[in-house]
Amino acid sequence: MEKRGNWLLRAITAVILCCALVQGAVAEEMVTVGATVPATAGPPSIVATAPELEAGLKDCLDLANQEGGINGKKLRFVMGNDQYNGEVAKKVFEELVLKYHPLCMFGSGTPPAVGVMPLLRDRHKVLYTSTSFSAKLVFNDVPSMFLPGPTYGDQVAVALKHIARIKQDAKVAFFYSQTPFGEDPIPYGRIMSRRLRLKLVGEVSGDIRGTDFTAQIEELKSKGPDFVIIHGWVGRQNAALIKQCHDLGLKSEFVTTIWGATKDCVEALGPAGPQFLAVSPYAYWWMEDVPMIKTIRAYTAKHYPEVTHRSLMYMVAFTAGKVFVECLRKADAAGELDGAGVTKALQSLKDLDTGGLTPPLTIKENRFPVARILKSNPVKGILEPASDWIHFY
Repeated sequence: MEKRGNWLLRAITAVILCCALVQGAVAEEMVTVGATVPATAGPPSIVATAPELEAGLKDCLDLANQEGGINGKKLRFVMGNDQYNGEVAKKVFEELVLKYHPLCMFGSGTPPAVGVMPLLRDRHKVLYTSTSFSAKLVFNDVPSMFLPGPTYGDQVAVALKHIARIKQDAKVAFFYSQTPFGEDPIPYGRIMSRRLRLKLVGEVSGDIRGTDFTAQIEELKSKGPDFVIIHGWVGRQNAALIKQCHDLGLKSEFVTTIWGATKDCVEALGPAGPQFLAVSPYAYWWMEDVPMIKTIRAYTAKHYPEVTHRSLMYMVAFTAGKVFVECLRKADAAGELDGAGVTKALQSLKDLDTGGLTPPLTIKENRFPVARILKSNPVKGILEPASDWIHFY
């Protein structure tokens, strides 16, 4: 009886050990990707983006898991609240890294990205990107930080290249917000205007919270620009600025950078409102002929039946996820599935196929300097392609 009891005890112990080993193996087969989003604090327009950012990255990772994950390893998603604040983001980033050991992290914009930059440089080898397209996030000494598209300077350059193609010796002007965001691409825009032999006839700036830009618009009218490039405002703010320019008789064609390339900007101008051009590297929800948009729409219908639209923010986060997944797969295949290996994989990205969500992506100085021009369709309330892909390298 005693022998039988000992045998039973040994058997139970063996089962427990096996279970522990299996659980340990499963844990080792998980690859973690994290994000910080502005869930509870920050400007209202920024906080409103949190659900779209979370869904875009989470959905991309889930679809990757359905395709086999990282060469058989499952992806796990973890998230924190950065409040669109650099100091908060720094703290939350480190908490997530120490607790979950993610190899890739996504942030909600320039302030969080600037906040975590010292940690990426000095302490944690984590591949990082965000919704920001600021040049300061790539032209630095942090090789693991990249942009999921072109810099703001690249975007202005794409706009200027398009203008030069359709009107030689065109007169252009810049209208930007008095913020680091607004001022970011202007010096480079001046250089590109000279290189493309365009006539830069004016530069005006205004308060990002302002509503009356009469003085700036009158100054532009005196210069008579053919095109005004608007940068440093977000969504409907761009629409309000374009409408005021139009109402005060500024007879120029308006071009916004990426955060004016939104459906809500077109809708805010109304079906009888002025048209405008915009720079963007992404496909949009209504572009149903794009393979990845078809996939996203089908996934959304299945998992979020109440959702009828996905925003530009969703597409930015989803694209970041595609880059993360590719870098993780390449690093794993090379036997280098760690922070250094994933960063090394980033530097080798060439012609990454995103299913048409973007053009094929090739890394260049830690960003993807390619976009195209879209034109607003006021009647349909959407933006439509107005150029081929324009590369800036």
